[in-house]
Parts: sequence; structure tokens; C-alpha cells
Amino acid sequence: MNVMEIVSNTGMNGAIKHCLTLTRELRQRGNRLTLVCHGDAWIAEQAAAEGVDVVASDLHRWPTDELRRIAAIVREKKIDVIHTHMSRAHFFGVLLRWLCKVPCVATAHNRLFQPHWMFNDHVIAVSEATRRYHQSYNLVRSSRIETIYNFIDHRRARRVPGDARARVRDAFGVDDSSPLIGTIGLIRAKKGQIHLVRAMPRILAECPRARLLIVGSEIDDAYVSQVKAVADRLGVGANITWSGHRDDAAEIMSALDLCVSSSLEENLSTVILEAMAAALPVVATSVGGNPECVVPGTTGTLVPPGDSNALGRAIVDMLSDPERCRRFGEAGRERVRNHFSTERVIPRIEATLERVAQRRRAA
Repeated sequence: MNVMEIVSNTGMNGAIKHCLTLTRELRQRGNRLTLVCHGDAWIAEQAAAEGVDVVASDLHRWPTDELRRIAAIVREKKIDVIHTHMSRAHFFGVLLRWLCKVPCVATAHNRLFQPHWMFNDHVIAVSEATRRYHQSYNLVRSSRIETIYNFIDHRRARRVPGDARARVRDAFGVDDSSPLIGTIGLIRAKKGQIHLVRAMPRILAECPRARLLIVGSEIDDAYVSQVKAVADRLGVGANITWSGHRDDAAEIMSALDLCVSSSLEENLSTVILEAMAAALPVVATSVGGNPECVVPGTTGTLVPPGDSNALGRAIVDMLSDPERCRRFGEAGRERVRNHFSTERVIPRIEATLERVAQRRRAA
């Protein structure tokens, strides 16, 4: 099968990593892949280094010269199916579908009101919560949408060097006897880091040696300043380390005792899946697709979004019972392997792309 993946955004996030891993895995399964993305995008460099045919494009729709240029490439390469990720790419893909009569599949990594969703040949939702949203608000017909869960390469956790935990903790000045709580993601309001910081006084009252590691790019300066001001006002700033963006998420996970997601909005969190793959227990908010990942009482705990008291209580309960943490971590690792691994999910995506391509060829 000859597939064109189209992705917008120049940085790195869950959707970008999803697209890169999918491109890699589909190639390994014998498909031909072309990646269309910004020339200076993180994914462009990564994919090109692996031998993927990368086509640079800013994906502008007007004037129509870029649409016509990419349409010519679609025809030249005899692309069977177009597969898009992220908003700008989705709209571009729909227009490309009309222009060159090649079917388009869009993977919904977000829940946004955008009328173009109904014009795809098929939509892949990364969670049931995402599927329900696109059917209800973007009027995608039930016959044209399905849920195929987000995935991760769970094997990365097994490739982490044995000394990673000690090395990472030493770099952050955390000794092995101090419980280390980690939260990973872009520092922005919808990720809810402020609620985790507000939970710290309760956590420290029960676990005075606990430390919080906040990992992620600080993309909203006003929000970062607000969170740090709250930490200072509560007197917990000394127990919080801000690492900024990191490329070694698997090694970071190995240094943690507990992974926390305090998000106010999620579709299907790859961070939660990566934590579970690393055999970490998880405390997360009950938003979006989180309840589809975390099984309360088995792999972690779910709390209401924006509730710092509930968040703090759940974290204290977890840290006070190391045996339960170990048991939840092992169950989480097994759940990822069975439901969210590349081995389980990639064949389903490949089958969907093939089915859509065949349907168009038969029409």
C-alpha cells in the first residue's frame, strides 16, 4: 500500500510522535510511505534520518498553488490513501481528497468543533470519548468513524539503562529515599499543573520528603508565572523541580515513583500509557479518554478534574503503600502490552487504511 501521511505543527507532541511511530511501523510492514510536513519540523528531521521520503510544505490552502503541487505528487507516486494528523493537515487533506480523488483518513487526536471532519472518507478516533464528540458535534456518520486507541512503543521502557534511575535522580538532586512524583506535558492551563501544585501542602504534610518533578516545554509564560507564584505562596517551591523540555521521557519515568496527570482535558494521554509501560502507578483526572487507560483500583486512581484535595489525597494514599504501587505498576504494564502497544494497534490502523483504499478503487 502506498500511503501519504500529512501532519502539521513544527514541534513535538503526542500527535507528532504518533505519526512518526506509525510511519516507521507501516514501512517495516512493507508499505511505501511519503510524509508531508513543514520543512523545519521536528518530525521532518527524524523521518528523513530513517529514510522516509519527506515532502516539505507549509500546507497553505490559498492561493491553491501548494494544493496543486501536492496533488501532483499524489498522482506521480500513485498514492492509495492519504492519512492526516492535526487541524491544518486535516483541512488540507480534505481539499486534497476533492482535488485528486484519493481517499482521506483523518486521525482525531483532539476534540474540536470543525465542520470539515464529516468530509473525510473515514475518521479514526483515539478514544471512545473522542469518537462520541466527533459524531455529536462534527456530525461524522457512525459508518465513517471508529475507535482505534492511541499506542506507544512499550519496548522503549525495556531499553532504559539500568543506572538511569540513579543518574536522573542525582541530576535533579533527589536521593533514593525521597518519593518522586512526576508530571509530564506542555505547561499550559488545560494540563492543570496548578492543581497539582495546590495539592503539594497536603502531600508534604504526610510525606515530607516528597518531591515533584514538572517536565515539559513552558509554552505559556503567564501560566508558568502563575503556577510558580502559587508554589511560592504555599511554601512548596523548594520541593518542586522544573526540568523544561526533555527528550528522555523513558529515562525520566524510570526515576519516578508515581506519575500524575492533572489535566482538565485529554483525548488519550500517551504520557499515561508511557508511565504504565514503565510499570508506574498512575493518578489521573477522570477526563476524556483517561478512564479508558487507567483502571481504578488496578492500575491507578482517577480523581475529578480541578480538585486539588482529591488529587492530594490520592497521591498520599498511593505513596503510603509501596506494595500497591508495585502491583498497580505491573498491571499497568500488562494493560499497555495487551491494548495500547504498537503490536496490537498498528495492524488495525493498517487494515483501516487498506479497507478505505480498496473501497475507493472498487467504486
